[in-house]
Amino acid sequence: MPLESTITKSIQQSAKERGWWVLKVAGGAFQRPGIPDVLCVKNGRAVFLEVKQPGKKPTPLQVHVMEELRTVGGAVAEVVTSKAQAEEILDRWDR
Repeated sequence: MPLESTITKSIQQSAKERGWWVLKVAGGAFQRPGIPDVLCVKNGRAVFLEVKQPGKKPTPLQVHVMEELRTVGGAVAEVVTSKAQAEEILDRWDR
């Protein structure tokens, strides 16, 4: 099974190659808990991706934060377990 960090790096590279501005969100003491792992921005659209290993689920806090992001409007927040899944989401929102 691929490591979450390996999946994340492949998603970041692919998103950059597709023209997205990409930020890897680094957790820590000075950041709000539950923020998704990767933020991709293009053409005024923000896509937050919570990266998980296949078969793993987001925590209740991560689910809550993603719901908050969706509620503000214009933000996409999804859980992904592969580069292909992330590419599908980014391509869908690349308008």
